[in-house]
Amino acid sequence: MSNGNNSSNRKKEVPFLEIFKQAALIVWRNRFLLWFGVLIALGSPGSFNYSGGNNDFGKNGEAAKQFFETHWGIVLMLALVFFAIGIALFLIALVGKAGLIKSVSKITQNKKITFRNGWREGKKYLGKLFGLSLLVFAVIFVIVLILGIPVVYLVLAHSWLSAALVGILAVAILIPLLFILAITSIFAQFYIILSDLKIWSAIEAGYNLLLKNVANALVFGILLMALAMLSMFILVPVAIIALIIFVPAGFLFYGLSSIAFGIFLVFAVLLLLALILFVSSVFQAYRITAWTLFFREIAKIEDLEAEIIIEAQPDQEISATPEKA
Repeated sequence: MSNGNNSSNRKKEVPFLEIFKQAALIVWRNRFLLWFGVLIALGSPGSFNYSGGNNDFGKNGEAAKQFFETHWGIVLMLALVFFAIGIALFLIALVGKAGLIKSVSKITQNKKITFRNGWREGKKYLGKLFGLSLLVFAVIFVIVLILGIPVVYLVLAHSWLSAALVGILAVAILIPLLFILAITSIFAQFYIILSDLKIWSAIEAGYNLLLKNVANALVFGILLMALAMLSMFILVPVAIIALIIFVPAGFLFYGLSSIAFGIFLVFAVLLLLALILFVSSVFQAYRITAWTLFFREIAKIEDLEAEIIIEAQPDQEISATPEKA
């Protein structure tokens, strides 16, 4: 019995560094996975962010208001077009994620896979993944609404101290709930794609897996965030070199003519967006690959623990786990 316990304890150790090294190796040796990264990056919110201040914000806001009142039909049509494009990119990103996960899973099993085959496999799970996304969004919306109503009520009642205290409590409740929802959703996606489970069964399996691997999931998430920050620091020299080249060139083209400067500005913006897309695509491909390896590792641990229990207690009835495809 002692040997079984010792074996189980050894099985619970997750080789985080080995997972990250293997993920990098898989992406490097199978560079077609980067195309999935492009699809995921295009459909991921926050891939392209812009923020900045403007002293003429009031004037611009008034001009925008007048334009909206005069051309509200055009504004509404453009909003609908951008919304439709956003939904289409989100759906494409879901297929890309499923295709990437399926491809990485086959690669780890030494099976041959191509981008076309991965895309074809990914399309099979679009409906389930979209349904899961809607369900998670609805749950988050309800949680935020429930936690936010008391804060809003206290603010409207001008009870600032109570509003601040309740707001801090709401945030303290929201953060762990978002963590549970996010990781459960990630694991549920893997169960849908790799085990072909239905949405609710995948959520239950993902939640149960999280309960047994909370510490591992937290450590893995922190390490992945650290790698993301490290990659940003690595890009700083690239950004500095780009500024050294493009700023003097911009003044040169500005001195030539407004048309030349306009062409240069468009080229510079497109080059910047292409660079951001490339970096985001590489990181997305690496991130999903690492998550896939991590999921396979902890899911394998659960299977091995179940086998140990069955071998140690052959006469007792063991409850069945979701059958994998």
